[in-house]
Amino acid sequence: MVARSTNPELLRGHLRVLLGLGDESASGSASGFDVAELVGPTDAPTTRRSSSAPEPALVQVRTADGTEIPAYLLRPAPDVGHGAAVVLVAGHGRGIDDLVAQDPVDDYHDGLAHKLVRSGVTVLCPEMVSFGRRRFPQADGAEPYEPTENTCGIDAAAHLLHGQPVMGHRVSDARAAVQALRQLPGVDPDRVAVAGGSGGGAVALLLAAVDPTVSAALVATYFCTFEASLCSIRHCPCNIVPGLLPELEMADIAALIAPRPLILEAGERDHIFPIEATRAAFARLAGVWEEQGSTPPELVVTDSGHAFRAERSLDALVERLA
Repeated sequence: MVARSTNPELLRGHLRVLLGLGDESASGSASGFDVAELVGPTDAPTTRRSSSAPEPALVQVRTADGTEIPAYLLRPAPDVGHGAAVVLVAGHGRGIDDLVAQDPVDDYHDGLAHKLVRSGVTVLCPEMVSFGRRRFPQADGAEPYEPTENTCGIDAAAHLLHGQPVMGHRVSDARAAVQALRQLPGVDPDRVAVAGGSGGGAVALLLAAVDPTVSAALVATYFCTFEASLCSIRHCPCNIVPGLLPELEMADIAALIAPRPLILEAGERDHIFPIEATRAAFARLAGVWEEQGSTPPELVVTDSGHAFRAERSLDALVERLA
C-alpha cells in the first residue's frame, strides 16, 4: 500500500494543528524567513581545513517573541564550503554537547556535527526543550542534574496540560533555527536541510513534513511505524502527539516531504525501532515520489543497533544538497 499522497495540504494542515502549530500553511516566500536571527560569533568560519577538532561557536537563535535558543554553529573552511546548510537536532542525551563531542565521541552521535562540517556543510545545532541548557529549572536545594539527565517527563506533562505536545515546541524551535540559518552570509537559503536521529529524527521528520520550504531531511533510527515502536515498546513520553493515529502513521507523515529529498537510516539491530517495521513502512514511500516525478527516498540500513552512523546516509544528503 502506498502512503497517503491525496490532498497533502489538508493532511499537512491537520498535522500542524496536532503539533500545536496552527493550521496556516508555511510560507515559501523570502518574507517568511525573517522571523528569527542568529546572535553571537557568526562572522568568521569556525573550521580550518587542517583542523581535526574544529571549535563550534555557541550562538543564540532569537525568535520573533524574543526567546533565545542556545545553539552551536560550525562553519566549513572557505575552500570546502558549497553553500548548503543543515539544522542538526540531537537525540536524547546531553543535548547539543553530544553533537560536538570528540574526545571521546558520543556513542550514539559519533561526532556527527564534525562529519557534516567536514563535508562542506554549515551546521547549526539548536538545543531542544528538556535537554542540556534547556532543562526544566531545578528547585532550590535540589541535587544538580547529571550530565545526561533530561526533563522530558516534566516538560511533556506541562505542555500537554496546556494543549500542545512538547514535540510541537521542538519542531517550532527547529524551524526557527532553519529560518535563522537561511539569513547567514555564505548559506544558500534554498539549500537548508534538517537532520536528526532518534528523538532528533522525530523533530527532523515532522519539521520537513509541516514546512515545505525545508530543502531535504535526514532521519536516523526513528522512521518505523508507531504501532511497532511507540505503541509496543517503552519510549519517552515526549514522543507522544495525541491524535496522530489512525490517520497519520509515520509513512503518511514522511509522504508529506515529497518531492523533496528524504534520506532514512536504520540499524539492523535497533531494539526500539524494529527493522522489519521500518522496511515495511519504507516500502509505502517510493510511489509517492514517483507520482511527482522525483527520486524516491533512500533507506540506509547499518549493522548497528540504535546508533547514528551517518556514513552513506550523510553522503546521500550532501549529494542531494550540493
